[in-house]
Amino acid sequence: MNITRWTSRPQSASDDGDFRYDVLRSSKTGIRLVQLQPGTGTRAISINLIESYVTGTSRVQYDALSYTWGSGARDKNIFCNGKRLPVTRTLWEALNRFRSPTEELTLWIDQICIAQDWLKERSAQVQLMGEIFKGARKVIVWLGDDSHDSRAGMQLAQQLLHISLYQQVSGLGPSDLETHGLPRQGHKRWKALAQILRRPWFWRTWIVQEVVLNPHVDLVLGTKSLTWEELERVVALLDGPLPRVWQIDQAITASELPFSRINRIRLRHQQLIATSVTRIQSDELLDSAPQSQSQVYSEPQYYDGDTDDAPDLLDLLLMSRDLGATDPRDKVYALLGLGNHDIYPDYTMSPESVFSEFALHTIGLVTAMIERETSAQGLTPLDNTLSCNTREVRRALILMSCAGRQNQSLKLPSWVPDWTTNLRSRPLIFGLNLFGQRHRRFSAGGDRLGVFDWSPDHGLQLCGRLFDTVLAVGNVKLDQDLLEASPATAHERIAAWWQEAQHISHIRIVRSPGSTGFTDAFELMRRSLSICKHGYYDPRSPNHHNYIPQRRNSLLDETDITAQPGHSALHTLTLGPTRGRVVFVTATGWVGIAPYGTQAGDVVFVIMGADAPFILRPCGTDAYEIIGECYVQGIMSGEAMEMDWLGVVDIMIR
Repeated sequence: MNITRWTSRPQSASDDGDFRYDVLRSSKTGIRLVQLQPGTGTRAISINLIESYVTGTSRVQYDALSYTWGSGARDKNIFCNGKRLPVTRTLWEALNRFRSPTEELTLWIDQICIAQDWLKERSAQVQLMGEIFKGARKVIVWLGDDSHDSRAGMQLAQQLLHISLYQQVSGLGPSDLETHGLPRQGHKRWKALAQILRRPWFWRTWIVQEVVLNPHVDLVLGTKSLTWEELERVVALLDGPLPRVWQIDQAITASELPFSRINRIRLRHQQLIATSVTRIQSDELLDSAPQSQSQVYSEPQYYDGDTDDAPDLLDLLLMSRDLGATDPRDKVYALLGLGNHDIYPDYTMSPESVFSEFALHTIGLVTAMIERETSAQGLTPLDNTLSCNTREVRRALILMSCAGRQNQSLKLPSWVPDWTTNLRSRPLIFGLNLFGQRHRRFSAGGDRLGVFDWSPDHGLQLCGRLFDTVLAVGNVKLDQDLLEASPATAHERIAAWWQEAQHISHIRIVRSPGSTGFTDAFELMRRSLSICKHGYYDPRSPNHHNYIPQRRNSLLDETDITAQPGHSALHTLTLGPTRGRVVFVTATGWVGIAPYGTQAGDVVFVIMGADAPFILRPCGTDAYEIIGECYVQGIMSGEAMEMDWLGVVDIMIR
């Protein structure tokens, strides 16, 4: 008897029980939507995945889900069109929370609606993300399940909301708590609310676009929820009225709750839509609003002739720099739906390439302007008359001021910002904004730009004056990590910085050229920067005609690291010019402050048109790399540009 032995055919994608994506019918406007099927309890989560469009009459109505991916591991299974589909635990929890016992719910969810492993589709869908969130009926934010007394925190938020709505209270201090039946400061309910406002969702770069573009946002935690506007009222009671000033300076916004920073972008976006005014006009409207305590930190508009009706992408990158992204490329791509740009997502590029391309685009706008001007007038690049206050030039100079080796962890050219790291110090290009006094900008490089070009073979070409060489430099570091230490530790480090600074400036040089007749340069610098042995301070008294109270501590703060009135470790380690910088002296006796990590032998270079000088480090023949901006007492108002004996030289930055 002959028995034929049968072997099973190879298993196909349709047979293995796992869901497989089909290519979208329209690569330009097509999207997928999740139809979450009814269910309760332990019943498996089931969805149908359908196609729709971001525009057109045939588009299906949907809500957009905003959440955190968590660890990124897809260790939970759901059923999609009858097939098994792995998802992250946080998404599984959200689907389980939002599914109805009786009704189907239509959602857009990035993890499911985008074939994440198809880089071409992923790039195209990210380009549509702004339209996707803008077109949703509402955005549903999943903050997660209850944990760490979060129920007590949400109950306190509801109590604060009731006070705001029905008792017409705009701000609360520690002395007001008992009057309103609230727990004392430091109580576990306050800690629970603080933990809610610092949940991982608030620190995602993607959420900026997700909540700014849609006016209807619901935040859900466990079984409780608040609208975005309701949470805005709660935070206003804690920190005072929310900021209404457009602020791109990350150092100033660093001490805020991330909610406040994101809300500032949201308010600006709504203002622009409501009024259809130009960017400068919108700033005037915002600045004319009733002044809040947070306007102590206002930053004036730094572009001239800016008539755009949306924030520049560089502005958004600066404001969101310390927000996180699992994929470094999303530090840029997650903001594309908000700003003016001509950038298209491309996930085949490395993070270094994405950051470099953005920087090159910014530099290229200036190079093109110089070429047009010089060609039309028959001038050399050095003879161009381009003002450093031109919008494109200011943007390029700000870009360089936020770069430098001190601010990089990725392998990038030294003039390209690394958006995955926080700024080690507040850029001097933002000038001095001392507790609400009139904004004061430096002008070390004068008011006209010089040679400004880039080539793939040599790098960035700039011109200016090679001012001096670093002779001695300090090594006591002041940074924001000290805010996590005890107040005593913070003040001890500030005092040590001051002691070292005095030693270097007084022992290593006899008299600095930056001194005046009766006052040495170090004392002049101390006065100019408002620093002393206690740190960065408010030089004005409460009786001063321009006095604005400092932004009070939040009711969520458990400690106050202010040594004495007028001196604040918080301001020193966030706003202060000494954060991330050390005192240095040059070979000819000039004194100043430079990025931590500056070495003897580095050079001080004054770029034509730049607000502050730069510390450069030689790297190869006739080439340098940027370490960062520096302050030199006696040349911050253009004095070096009048020292003709120094000569103007071209340098290459790599």
